[in-house]
Amino acid sequence: MLARRSPSLARRLQAISVATVCALGIVDCSTFPSRDGTLDGFMAYGMLPVRTVTLGEIMSGATGTYIDRLLADRDSTLERWPDRADRPLRVWIDSSDMITGVQAAFPTAVRAAFAEWIAAGVPIRLAFVNSEREANIRVRWTDRLTKKTGSTTWRTDRFGNLISGDITLATHISDGFPLDERGMRAIALHEVGHALGLSHSTDARDVMAPLVRVDSLSNSDRGTIKLLYSLPAGHVR
Repeated sequence: MLARRSPSLARRLQAISVATVCALGIVDCSTFPSRDGTLDGFMAYGMLPVRTVTLGEIMSGATGTYIDRLLADRDSTLERWPDRADRPLRVWIDSSDMITGVQAAFPTAVRAAFAEWIAAGVPIRLAFVNSEREANIRVRWTDRLTKKTGSTTWRTDRFGNLISGDITLATHISDGFPLDERGMRAIALHEVGHALGLSHSTDARDVMAPLVRVDSLSNSDRGTIKLLYSLPAGHVR
C-alpha cells in the first residue's frame, strides 16, 4: 500500500518544493485575445498624428531584449498604454473575503509587482482604487486554474493603445497546493507584464518566460519594457 502511494507522495513533495522556489508551472498562462476595436472614449486619438515605426528602427535598439517575440506573438503590433504623466493608470485589486490568513498578503504582493514594472521605466503613474468600475486594470482571484496559475486579457483601440485589462490569479497551483506570498509575487509580475503589453520570452531567466522560475525582473525584462514604451503603439511596417 505504501509502495503504491509513494509516487504520488513524491510528486506532492516536488510540488511543494516547486511552489516554494517559485518554479510555478505556468503553462499557457495567458490567452492573447483578438483586438475587438472598442474605442470607449479614446476616439480623441484619431485627431492626433500617428507616428509609425519600422522593424529596422525597432531592431536597431533591441539588443538584450525579446521584442522580436512580442512582435511575433502580437501580429507585428506594438500594444501599450499611452503615456500617462497627467492622469494615473487606475488599478483595482480584489480584497474580498476569499483572501484570508496567509493569503491576506497577496494584494500587497500584487501592488509590489506593479511598482517593480513601473520602476523599470514605464512612463505611467499608478493609482490603486477601491471601485472595480473605475479601474483600467482589474485583478481578481480564483482558487485554481487548469494547467496555469494566471491569466490576462486586454483590449486595445485601433491604434494599439491599451484601454483595459483583466488579470486573474490563482491562489493554488493546479493540483491544489497553495501559493505563498513569494510565489504570488512571481505570478503577478508575469501577468502584470502581459497587462502592460509584453508577450513571452524564451529565456527561463526572464519573469516573462511561459514557465516562471524567478521572482524578480531580469535585465531583459527591464530592457524590453523600456524599449516598448519608447516606441509608438501600432502596427510595425
